[in-house]
Amino acid sequence: MYMREFIFTIDYEWNVDPVMDVFIDYPETHSRTIACNVTRDGMWRLERVAGPETALEQLDDVYDDPVQCTECIGTRNCKTDWTYEVIGSDPGARTVYSYRSEAGDCHSIPRLAIDHVGRGVLVETERRGSRCEWRLLLCSDAGVDGLFEEMKSELREGLTVEFRQLSSPSYWVDEAVTLAELPPEQQAAVEAAVEHGYYRTPRDTSLTDLAETLDVSRSTLQYRLQRAEAWIVRSFVTRSMGPVQADEDVAEGGRLRIGRSGV
Repeated sequence: MYMREFIFTIDYEWNVDPVMDVFIDYPETHSRTIACNVTRDGMWRLERVAGPETALEQLDDVYDDPVQCTECIGTRNCKTDWTYEVIGSDPGARTVYSYRSEAGDCHSIPRLAIDHVGRGVLVETERRGSRCEWRLLLCSDAGVDGLFEEMKSELREGLTVEFRQLSSPSYWVDEAVTLAELPPEQQAAVEAAVEHGYYRTPRDTSLTDLAETLDVSRSTLQYRLQRAEAWIVRSFVTRSMGPVQADEDVAEGGRLRIGRSGV
């Protein structure tokens, strides 16, 4: 067995998908899957959504009264059982739990994936603007050709699928990087700064006081925090901006773009 990473994007014209319409209307809105479990019976997902409150409220309206399966790309009338709940909320961001059942022959993309490549598929999605990027981690690439062919045949008007990459799982390896990857002294500095309220507004402690607490010089603590903060920011930007804005090079051959215009 050897793991494979399959990445493709779907671009949406306006007025073909109510969820994507919100992302098109509010291009600063962004969502990313936190966790996703897929079986032949349905899909359970946790998703983090960030954007203007107006956009988040419109997404609430769409999810509260779904008119179609937003993970389906076919032409069928895809109404299924649907559960949606906001389980965490901050200004401009929400964590959303959702469940969608499978119904009849109207299948979501993750369901098509497990039909062709088998169980154990890990799924992540990211939405921004008119594009939704899908990343699948597979036990092998057996069945990918069949998945590709079915997605081509299912594709409805107004959608364009671009197959970007089939390769070893570099993206998933990169996503496993955590705060533990920092040098121990930088990790300790960041954790202490958070614990003592250095990053609160207003701050509960000064850099000088924090340095005394940690028994290091002020300049040493400042250096460690600056290095750690730079790493954290780079990691955040790579995670938030990188995948959807991928470069033009695609592993194992060029891109294949297939679309059906609704115009």
